[in-house]
Amino acid sequence: ASPTSPASWKPSPVAKASGMPSVRASVKGRRMKAVRVEEDGGISVVEVEKPRIGAGEALVRTRVVGICGSDLLAWYAARKAGTILGHEVAGEVVEVGEGVTGFAPGDRVVPHHHAPCLQCDACRLGRYVHCAEWRSSRLDPGGMAELVRIPAGNLSRDTWKIPAGLTDEEASFTEPLATVVKALRRASFGEGQSILVVGLGTAGQLAVRLARARAASRIAAADAVASRARLARESGADEVFQTSAGASGEIARLSGRRLYDVVFVSPGKIEAMREAASLVAPGGTLLLFTMSGPGETWDVSPFDLYFREIRVVPSYSCGPDDTKESLGLIASRRVAVADLVTHRFPVEEAASAFARARDPNGSVKVVLTF
Repeated sequence: ASPTSPASWKPSPVAKASGMPSVRASVKGRRMKAVRVEEDGGISVVEVEKPRIGAGEALVRTRVVGICGSDLLAWYAARKAGTILGHEVAGEVVEVGEGVTGFAPGDRVVPHHHAPCLQCDACRLGRYVHCAEWRSSRLDPGGMAELVRIPAGNLSRDTWKIPAGLTDEEASFTEPLATVVKALRRASFGEGQSILVVGLGTAGQLAVRLARARAASRIAAADAVASRARLARESGADEVFQTSAGASGEIARLSGRRLYDVVFVSPGKIEAMREAASLVAPGGTLLLFTMSGPGETWDVSPFDLYFREIRVVPSYSCGPDDTKESLGLIASRRVAVADLVTHRFPVEEAASAFARARDPNGSVKVVLTF
């Protein structure tokens, strides 16, 4: 099965209001549960007003939402203080606004939390994350809520129906895998290339599995957590290096200083980036998947980069083409995701879920259920 959307790619805007009435499923009460990050970084389950939709929009009942690694970064959480978290959403449409013809109550969907305009210079060049509309768009009030309003742009340009046969949990990996799809594309990774994946949380495991699906010549993986290192072997890594926490230079030593065409760095840590750079083959790519904290810097030698012709490529989030491809990879089972869910918590236990997600030992993806 392949993912479906209101229109074939590229998506067209939602139809203009045409006098069609809003279609509503039963939604009782006026308030709902949601997960909020507090000023001190703590996690609270609060009651908020249910969102109301307008023309071209949809109301989605959340079924599953994943905890993203970015939600666990202290500096990122501080910037989000007072807001509702969550963007790895799978849910069911319960109401559609006037003019919506591509979706109906009962449809299971995965909405992306940002959507581009598809008209600006950035969009025409495929640089969707640099579109002003992409950056200003968002799910309302956030994905970790019982009900989520999908704005018209998000609904028409980057919301996809979940194919039959996929569970809600599997579908909730659409956005995480899409960010890895984009990252490997930006690194020009393809068949016959070697790759080293540093950091084996959700993104690292997905990178190993996508590299295997893309016929990598050799896949190496490294992490200090034994359970994640073992899973990487099951994910398809040819060799796995279990390092000591905080140790510098261990990957180089354990790998015999082997070099790789692409080195995928999942942790947003300067130390990991610095070591990874030394393991990139001449002409290869250092792929920075996660941002460092604001204000952090890394000294590099332009001389070294120049004569080794090393590309340093960051990759931020994803666009509609990546989301569509990701859902197709999951639906076709080319990239398996179901076994990456290690823990499930009801929304009422969100604080416990975040505490578990912060402990990498024995965990990969922690999800909230509604």
